[in-house]
Amino acid sequence: MTVDFLEFLKKIRGKFAFVATYDFDSHFFERRILPTPAFDGATVIVFIDNDRYRDILENNKQGQGFDRNYFVIPISRTGGVFHPKLYLSIGEEKVIASVGSNNCTSAGTGHNFELISTLESSSGDDRNANAPLIASIFRQFQRYAQEAGPVSKWLKKDIFDRLENAFSWLGDADVSTQDIELLSSHDGPLWPQIVARMSNTDVRKVVMLAPFFDSNLRMVERIRALFPTATIQIVSQSGYSNLPVERFVELRDSIGDLELISATSKKAGRKMHAKALAFQTPESTYWLAGSANMSNAALSGGNSEACLWFATKQNAAGALKQDDLKFAKIEPERFMSVAIAEPAPPVQEPHGLKLQSLVLTEEGQLLATSAIPADATDLSLRIFKRGDTLPTLSWNLGVEKADFVLALKDDDQAKFDQPAVGQLRAMLYGCEVKSQLCSVKQLPRLLRDRGGGSAAANRLQRVIESGDGLIEYVDALGGIDEAIDFINRTNIRFHDGAISGSGGFGRWRARDPFSGDVPEHWAIGSSGASVAELREAIWEFVQRHIRTRLERHVDRGNLGGLANFLDIFRSVSQFLLAWHNRQINDQVVISAPFVTTGLQDILATLIGAFEDQLEQPGYGRSIIASLSADEGLVRAELNRHRVPAIVRAIVDEIIRTRAIYRKLPIFDAWSQARRDWVSSWIDEMQLEVPDDADVIEIGSELRITA
Repeated sequence: MTVDFLEFLKKIRGKFAFVATYDFDSHFFERRILPTPAFDGATVIVFIDNDRYRDILENNKQGQGFDRNYFVIPISRTGGVFHPKLYLSIGEEKVIASVGSNNCTSAGTGHNFELISTLESSSGDDRNANAPLIASIFRQFQRYAQEAGPVSKWLKKDIFDRLENAFSWLGDADVSTQDIELLSSHDGPLWPQIVARMSNTDVRKVVMLAPFFDSNLRMVERIRALFPTATIQIVSQSGYSNLPVERFVELRDSIGDLELISATSKKAGRKMHAKALAFQTPESTYWLAGSANMSNAALSGGNSEACLWFATKQNAAGALKQDDLKFAKIEPERFMSVAIAEPAPPVQEPHGLKLQSLVLTEEGQLLATSAIPADATDLSLRIFKRGDTLPTLSWNLGVEKADFVLALKDDDQAKFDQPAVGQLRAMLYGCEVKSQLCSVKQLPRLLRDRGGGSAAANRLQRVIESGDGLIEYVDALGGIDEAIDFINRTNIRFHDGAISGSGGFGRWRARDPFSGDVPEHWAIGSSGASVAELREAIWEFVQRHIRTRLERHVDRGNLGGLANFLDIFRSVSQFLLAWHNRQINDQVVISAPFVTTGLQDILATLIGAFEDQLEQPGYGRSIIASLSADEGLVRAELNRHRVPAIVRAIVDEIIRTRAIYRKLPIFDAWSQARRDWVSSWIDEMQLEVPDDADVIEIGSELRITA
């Protein structure tokens, strides 16, 4: 059956929640997973692969709650990667869990074809047959927590021990006698576990479903050696698979009974990311389904994977049948393989200077664990707030031990008001070396007692402060009537008192690129409000914010309002585009002419009216007029906030929307006039020519529809 994973997370009010994932999108997690009842108000721990963790920090991809509202624990593997996909939420009355192939990303939850097994049970005495399996998933998270470094003692004392005291069944013994088992490769490969269960079994067919394989198809050879007479089928998606076709042909010709099945989506752009290994016998089909690709690293190597082992009476073809997927035999030469490398462990830094953990305790101490080369000198530690290039705190370290403690003053503790990272710096053989970044785990916030429902209040506060999360908040309402009422009475706060603003952080920051279509429950929740009334409310919301917020910034001309201006500018632009791409009862909510007119009106508040800039000069010129002696400062701030790329992205959306609606080319006189309008303003303001990558990134965010 098809599962809406976000709907599944609404089945419980969680007190503690856990995620294990290879890839992790912090912004998506905060917009989509955290607001669900399973996570809202819960103490949350997320375990991710160490290399993906480093990528998040190096590219400044942390969300607002990263290591402040939820733990993010990197797990390293020798000779492999941390690759499970497990979710668990435990509440006072109920517990839910899932084992699957879905990373904690917008693609994994909203777009890809994934294979996910969901489980639920009472957490009390009336538990069902799923409880022992859920307990084994809980113990797997316990096992991961043992590798959390110094913070592991807090995880044990404040989370895992509390849960076992409250729900003793979570610590119950082995569940190997159950019909369905959790198999993990964290402490040993999966393949020997499979062999122990399937040797001396009459297997007639083996089906290998996955997007990724190793270059020599070693697992095909292992399967053939174990089952010499079985037919082997490889099922994968042409154009989204690294299947080595030439090696496949070699094996087909040498071992025989090797078939290739193409899995094709009926909807363009969707990717088949499911992973499963099926062994068909005359009586049953035995399955390994979860995170493991059909590669040597996943099944026999050093990866940490998590899968379910179970049996069905249905064969593989019947179990995998899905209305939106077409399965058909394909000749290898027609299968398009792509150069996608299977996840591999990162190369270690050659200098050996490492900052392995930073923990801010409730006592105001900063606990550091590191590796320091013996010849290192002039060692120092720097702390950076999220998005900052200049340090907030720094210390010269006279320590010789790798583990050290810094006692913080009250004023220094107060500086940890958002996610922060640390970095060691030293001199080694006459050269400056730096460690990789390490996130600061802020225990006073992470371990605080949480009341259910706090996340909803926080989301509303973000909407009011900056417009952040506006679309998601409206989606979560009960129907069209509630949406109209909310849109009509909600205004994003006006602020121009300080350059930092209410949501600036120095640049246009990426937000969650995933937003679902009109929620299905709206058709049920609506008491009769029409699409026309919703359209009117959205249009009035946009025009109201142009009049009372954006044009007010133009009139005041304060540089300190730039961050707030851009927050509102972005939010109303996204709101128009999101509802342009949605239909209710086969009616487009916001038609293309409204979008092009609205976006042009919004853009005019920043760069001046299209044809009458003397009458409506725009916010940029207004700031210059107010700070005529500091034009260099104004230009620096506009460039720092990527304003040239923003205006280019907006005009591209105007042109694109019109071209699709009217079936016109994107290069005509009308379109060129709008491009010239933007280019002339950038030249006149003497701003940097925008980078194409920035324009594409911002444009992608503006189109915040699934």
